[in-house]
Amino acid sequence: MSIVSIIRRKERNRAAIDFTLDYHAHILPGCDHGSDSLETSQKQIAMAKAAGIKTICATPHFYPNRDTTHSFLLRRQLSYEKLSPYLVKSDPQILLGAEVLICDAIENMDELYSLCLEGTNELLIEMPFYKWPSSIWATIYHLNDREDIRPVIAHAERYPAENIELLIREGISLQLNVDCLLKPFKRKRYFSWIENGYVAYLGSDIHTTGANYQDWIKCKNAVNAFCSR
Repeated sequence: MSIVSIIRRKERNRAAIDFTLDYHAHILPGCDHGSDSLETSQKQIAMAKAAGIKTICATPHFYPNRDTTHSFLLRRQLSYEKLSPYLVKSDPQILLGAEVLICDAIENMDELYSLCLEGTNELLIEMPFYKWPSSIWATIYHLNDREDIRPVIAHAERYPAENIELLIREGISLQLNVDCLLKPFKRKRYFSWIENGYVAYLGSDIHTTGANYQDWIKCKNAVNAFCSR
């Protein structure tokens, strides 16, 4: 199923979660502080396949204070070209994207659209882990006003819920990491976000070869149990 088909299906069924799609993963070898080698990337992909994942969005970190879009895209492409000869037909499809750290006025950055997930206008945004100043609020709202970009908040469970709920009111979509749905603390809130259609995607946010894809299967069971209650 293509990413466009997934998006259109979600427009028809707001609470749907596609467990064959990992929207947030660091699987490109040496591209950031995710996979450290081709061998690690191959292990990550094998674990994803075993968890039933058909599509992985490769979303290496983009830091505006360290990278230009050109240097980032070149590094990402070279990393993907290192991996692609080892992919086989039965492996998950790899879509190229980025996890973009928000900064003041990033909406004015040249070629920002080129960081959107391949085949879409979706830009995965990492928010600050400190108190969001007014300039950051202005930036996310300006991004949301752009016609050519649809922001998606990466690992939304990591930020203050009151901030996320303000973004929800603006129609900004969320991505959750699967492990947050396995922890009793606060997961009722996350299930509620899913039920109300605020969560567009789940992600493993895998960096090395931990339990992320084992958590994926457990999370699928937990969400299905919640939705069928």
